[in-house]
Amino acid sequence: MKITDINNFCRIFELPLDYPEGFCFGGGRPVQFSMVDWFNPIPDEDISGGKIKGWDEYVPMLIDFLKDKMYVREGFKYLFVSNFDKAFIFTKNG
Repeated sequence: MKITDINNFCRIFELPLDYPEGFCFGGGRPVQFSMVDWFNPIPDEDISGGKIKGWDEYVPMLIDFLKDKMYVREGFKYLFVSNFDKAFIFTKNG
């Protein structure tokens, strides 16, 4: 999917430390996680200037930016989910 000013949006979720055990037959098992942030991940000048880089070039910059956030804690994993169909998981030290 092409990144535009309309879909340039993401959410960051803190994932749980523990998950339910057993098979998920019959509709799944509820898991609680928290949304800790949201923002426009691709710089406006890249979008308006038509100079969007490859996704793999943005990921390291985004991870470095996110690791410095106050909500990112040792021992937790975080899920980046975008409105332009990209996602990744990161940790404070990983």
